[in-house]
Amino acid sequence: MSQLLLSALPVVCPNCDGFNPARSATCALCGQAMEEAAPAPRPAATTPPRPVTPPPGAGRPAAVSSFTRPGEPFAPPTPPPPPSAVPPGLKLSARTPPPTAAQGLMVEARRAAPPATGTPPPPRAGYGPALPPANTRPPPPVPDNALPPRGGTGATAPVPAGTPPATTGATARPPPVASRFGLAVIAGTTRGQRYKLPVTGCVVGRQRGAILFPDDVFVSPLHATFLVKDGALYVRDESSASGVYVTFAGTEPLAPRALFSAGQRLFRFTGRVESPAPVAGRPTPYGSPAPLGQALYGVEEVHMGGRAGRAVVTAAALLTIGQAHCDLAYPNDEGLAGRHCELSPTATGAMLRDLSGGLGTFVRIPPATERPLRPGDRVRLGQHVMQVETLG
Repeated sequence: MSQLLLSALPVVCPNCDGFNPARSATCALCGQAMEEAAPAPRPAATTPPRPVTPPPGAGRPAAVSSFTRPGEPFAPPTPPPPPSAVPPGLKLSARTPPPTAAQGLMVEARRAAPPATGTPPPPRAGYGPALPPANTRPPPPVPDNALPPRGGTGATAPVPAGTPPATTGATARPPPVASRFGLAVIAGTTRGQRYKLPVTGCVVGRQRGAILFPDDVFVSPLHATFLVKDGALYVRDESSASGVYVTFAGTEPLAPRALFSAGQRLFRFTGRVESPAPVAGRPTPYGSPAPLGQALYGVEEVHMGGRAGRAVVTAAALLTIGQAHCDLAYPNDEGLAGRHCELSPTATGAMLRDLSGGLGTFVRIPPATERPLRPGDRVRLGQHVMQVETLG
C-alpha cells in the first residue's frame, strides 16, 4: 500500500527542488537524472541502544536526562542513509541547510580525535564537509564571586584581604536604641501611659508622630518634637496652634505679650502701659492722672479662641494669681494653689515666680525653638500633660 502511494506522489528534483510527475526519469526543469531505486531497508545503528533501567517504583514518573552523564561512553550519532536508500520524493535538496541546535541552548562543538594524516574526512551526502556533532549541554554555573556587583555596572577594585566589608545603603538599619529618658502622661484622656524615648527622639501630634493624641482637639496634627542631643532632652514647638508649655523652677523672665498657664487658666502679660506722647497741635485726651514714679503693667486672661477676659492693670510691685486673696482669684479651679504665682515688673518685662508647691506654672516656648528639659519637668500639649522621667 505504501509503495502504491509513493508511486502516485510527484517526484522532487534533488538539484532544483522542482516537482515532476510520478516515476519521472529526468527532471523536466533542469534535466537532472533522478534515481528511482527500490527503497532499501535502513541500516541499523552500529552501537546497540543503551538499555533503559526501569524506575524503582512501578507506575511512578522518573526524570529522564537527554545529556551524557559523567563516566558514560559517548554514543556517536547515526549517519544518514545514502541517497539510494531514500524513497523518491523524500530526498533532500542540495540547497537545504544543515540542521542546527535548538534555540535557547548554547551550542558547543565537541572536540573529536584528529584524523590520520592523509586520510580524507568521510563524505556526507548533501551536507558538505563533515562537522563534529554539536553538544547542547547547558553551561556550568557561574560562582557568585565572579558576578559583577549589583550596586553599579562599573568595575570594582580588588579588596585586600582582612578589610571589613563596606556598608551600603541597602543594608538594613538596626532598630533605634532607647535613651535614658521617658515620658509619663499625668493628665488627659491617656493618663497613665508611659513612653520610652529613642535616641533619635520622637514626634507628638494628633495625626502624625510616634505619640498620638487623636481625641485632643487642642493638639495640632504635628504639634511638637522631643530631641535627644549630647545626653540631654529638648522639646521643640512645631508652630502648633495651641503652643507648647513647660514648667520651670524658681523664676522665669517674661517678655511683653508672653503667655503662661496656671491651673486650667491661660494668661497673657500685656507689658507696660505707657501713656501716649502728646501730639503738637492736638488736644490731650482727658483721663485719670498716672501715678508719679510708678510703671503700670497688666495681666489679662485669655479665653478659648483667643478672646480676652478679665484683666488687671496695676502699678504695685507684685501681681498675684491663685484661688483666694489674690489679684486674680479663681476659687473653683482645683488646679490652682491658694497663692499659685506672682509677677513683678522689670525694665524689660516682668519676672514670674512659681509658688504652687508642686502643681506647676507653665510658660509657652517660642515656636521653632528648642528648650532643654530636666527630669521632673512637665510639658503641656493641649489638655495633655507629660512629665519627663529618667529610666534606669
